[in-house]
Parts: sequence; C-alpha cells; structure tokens
Amino acid sequence: MNRYRFLLGLIVEHKYSYLAGALTVIATLWMTLTIPAYLEQAVEILRSQPDNRQDFLGYIYWILGFALAIIVTRTASRMLFFTPGRRVEYDLKNRLLSHLATLQRDFFLDNPTGAIISRLNNDINGVRMLMGFGLLQLINSIATLSLAPYRMYQISPFLTGAVALPIVLGFAGLQIAVRRLRKLQQAQMKSMQDISDFTVETYNGLDVLRSYRALDWAEGRFEGFNASIRDQAVRMANIRALFMPILTHVVNALKVFLVLYGGMMVIRAELTVGEFMAFALYLSLLLPPLMGMTFLVFVLQRGFTALSSLEVIFNTRPGLPPPDPWASQALPERLREGLRVKNLHFAFPDAPDTRVLQDIDFSLAPGEIVGVFGAIGSGKTTLVNCLNRYLPTPPGCVSLDGVDITRLELAKLRHHVVSVTQEAFLFADTIRENVRFASDADDEQVQEALRAAAMAGEVSRFPAGLDTIAGEKGINLSGGQKQRISLARALLTPCDILILDDVMSAVDQETERYLIDSIYGFRQARSLLIVSHRISVLERADRILVLEHGRMSALGTHAELVRRPGVYRDAQRMQQEEALHG
Repeated sequence: MNRYRFLLGLIVEHKYSYLAGALTVIATLWMTLTIPAYLEQAVEILRSQPDNRQDFLGYIYWILGFALAIIVTRTASRMLFFTPGRRVEYDLKNRLLSHLATLQRDFFLDNPTGAIISRLNNDINGVRMLMGFGLLQLINSIATLSLAPYRMYQISPFLTGAVALPIVLGFAGLQIAVRRLRKLQQAQMKSMQDISDFTVETYNGLDVLRSYRALDWAEGRFEGFNASIRDQAVRMANIRALFMPILTHVVNALKVFLVLYGGMMVIRAELTVGEFMAFALYLSLLLPPLMGMTFLVFVLQRGFTALSSLEVIFNTRPGLPPPDPWASQALPERLREGLRVKNLHFAFPDAPDTRVLQDIDFSLAPGEIVGVFGAIGSGKTTLVNCLNRYLPTPPGCVSLDGVDITRLELAKLRHHVVSVTQEAFLFADTIRENVRFASDADDEQVQEALRAAAMAGEVSRFPAGLDTIAGEKGINLSGGQKQRISLARALLTPCDILILDDVMSAVDQETERYLIDSIYGFRQARSLLIVSHRISVLERADRILVLEHGRMSALGTHAELVRRPGVYRDAQRMQQEEALHG
C-alpha cells in the first residue's frame, strides 16, 4: 500500500460524488464572486443615476437570488464531500478488520490490541476528515485563491500586488508552525495508541490488580499517559493560538491599508466607489479560504499521518502461501484417510535456529482417538497451532487425505478441523449465543452440548438460564465454566477432527471424570486429538503420543506406555499418588 496511490484509489471509488461536489463548489464560488461585481454596478447606478430605480433593483434581485442559490449549492457540496468521507470510514474499518483476520500471531505480538483499536478509531477518523472536509476545503481554497485575486487584479493591479505580498509572507511563516504541529501530532497519536493499549490490558487484568492491591499503580500509569496526551494537546493549541491568527491579522491590517490607500485612489479618481467596495469584498472573501488553508494543512497532516499508521497494517502480508484452489476442491466433504503428520518441525520466526518441534510423526484416522502427553513447555500447544495453522506450518509436513494443509484455504481447513484452545474466549452475549456461535442450533441441541460439557446443571441454576450474559470475555463466569462453554460450542460443531488442547485444566476431578465420559461418547467429530498433561484424560485413547522438549519420545497405548520407563510412567505414578493423598 502506497499512501498516495491508496488515497487516489479511495477518491476514484467515489469519483462521481466528488466530481458533482467539485461542480457545486465552483458554482458556489462563481456566484460568490459575481455578487461584488453586481454590487459594484448597483453602487455606480446610485452614484451616477439615482433615478434609475429599475436597473438598481434588478441588480439587487440578482444579488438576493445568488445568495439563496449559494445556500443550496453550498449545502449540496458539503453533502457530496462528507458522505464519501463517511463511506470511506466504513469501508476502511471493514477492510482493516478483514485484513487483521488474515494475519498471524507474530503480528499481534508486535502490535498490542490497544494500538490496533486506536488505529481503528483515531487513525481512520483522520482519514475520514481528509476525504471529507479536507478535499472540500482544498478545492474551495484553490479555486478562491485563484479567481478572487484575478478579479482584484482586473480592478487594480497595484493594490492587488500590495495586498498579496504580506499574505504570501505570512503564509510562508505559518509553515514553521505546521512542521512543529506535525511532529506533535505524530507523538500524540503514538501516546493515544499507548493509552488505549494500557486501558485494554488494565481492564483484562483487573482481578489481578485488585488481588495485589495495585490499582493505585495502574491509576498512576494511566494518569501519566493521559498527562502526556494533555501536554501535547496544550502545546498544539498554543502553537495554533500563536501562529494561526497570523493571516487574520495580516488581512485585517490590509483592510486598514485598503481604506487609507484605496480611499486616496478614490479621491484621486483612480478608483470608483463601486470598484473600491468590490475590491474590499474580494479581499474579505480571501480570509475564509486562507484560514481554511491553515486548518486544511492541519487536516492533511493528520490524514497522511493516519495513512502512514494504517500503512503498517495493510503492508503486513499474512505470511501464508496463497491457497491452491485445486487442493481445496480435491479434498472430499468427509475425510477418508484422516490426518497425517510426517517429519514435522517448527521454529518461531524470531528464533529460526531453535526448533520448538522436531521429527514429529503420527497419523489420526477417521474414528480414532489420539492423545498427546507432555510436560509444560514440551511443545504440545505449538503442535496444535501447527495442525490448525495458527502458526505457519512447514509445507509437506501435515496433510488431510494426502492434501498438504498449506495448500488449503483456511476456511476449508476449519471446516474439517475444529480446535478448542486452553484459553477459552467468550463473547459479551448470552450463553445460548456463545454455544451456538456460527451455527443454527436450536435450544435442545444447545442443551445437549451443554450436558456433554458438564455445564447444563449450572446453567439451569442461573436465574436467566441460557439467556445469562457471559460478559466481556466471559467475565461473569469462572475459568472452568468458560472452558466448558467453549467445549460445548466445539461439540456442537460437526467436523472430521476435533482438537482439544488441555480443556480440562480448570475443572475439578469429579467434573473431569464426567467430561471424559462425555468427550469419548459424544461423537460429533469423527476423530479426536486430545492434548493434556493429565494421564486420566488420555488413558482411554487409542494411541498416545509423548512429547519431550519438542521431540516425540514415545507412541503407544496407555497400557504399553505405563510398562515402559519414561516420563509417561513417571507422571502416571506421581498423579496416582497425588490422587490418593489429595
């Protein structure tokens, strides 16, 4: 995305509206500049032909007609410019959200949520101002500052030159302030991203802050960010208050000069009274576009700064190879062979020499249940994220029915493979809508999924039942309840392979036993890949894969693994002892 080419593309998208708006601006300007000429003629009639009432009233009627027409055309010009600005804002937010959905996790590690929210709001608002008021004022200012001086030059070349020089010098001096404003504006936008990010983090960690009595610390940090934005805003306001009125003072001084010197020209008969009045009106017409130009420069700077910020996101490529349409078409509606993992290896982009996974080799046929066991840090979640392509999976390592998943469209992969992560996410909606998310299930099916997830009893005890609001990220529910509702959502979604990544980490042993029975018996998915560090969760699986430091150290049934020396047998004995004593 080149910001200038991108800006031109936005203008072309709404070219008819902008073209009609430009025509109404020109019509408004032509009538505005015609009024002084008609006023000049009316004054001359009063001076030389005081009895010529008919011609005098004719000019007055024309002036009144133009004034009424200007109201219509000026209103139309604003509607024709501001409406595309709002549409651009709407389109940009949709485009940005769609593009963000294609990016991988490494982008979000470098760009916090608060900064992205700030770009969605503050930066896109800057682009809207540029596309609406900015373009309107640009056309209006260029046209006025071109035609008004020409009319003034026709009346008196000397007076035009005399008033133009101070205006040009004042506008040049104003650019010093504009450059300073640009730097402050960039700093303020960065501070707004920081405070937005800190606000999101503080809200998400509110319970932790309360537990450690750190609310005062959070308030102090917030006050610091807020003070930085305030100080930058005050400095910008001071610069605008000091430098922006320069052109106003210059034009006011020129009016005094015009009265003095122009009045002398009238006395010497070098100007008529009508010409003097017309010249004064033209000079007054210069003030709004000149002042508009100063604000226009501010809007342009903000708009292009915002485009630069958005450019960072739009120029970030998804990092995934383009899908092969043939591969997606070759995959059947229901898998016949299942999942095959062969020589899977993975290293994070920021540490390419350190392999987190290495030499992983296993398969998952339709109807099978495979478990993945490993201690914390053994690579279980990384393996899951490679299988569902949350991370950039190496080509040729993972396939569905012999089709490399790196060649598949993500939507096609998600159709066959559904994942439930250990970090459950719920929307700020009812439990019903969270469970039936992306499906058209009825209440009976929702209840069945909740029963399978050992959550139906607790939901029935809620006063509002299925209509209970989960709250932002499920804040109204416990960690175990959030995990089980997330599990119910997955159990409601038919798929070929269901991946459960440590989904029972926040439940008690009794609930765990119920969930194990439900998961192994509730077969909406044809195959299950269950990831856990609890032996009790995995012992009924057809095969169990054991991970150690990113490598596959063993593969077999529960009975086979407990007979072999290794981490699996050691963990099984330790967990049995903990169960006996706890």
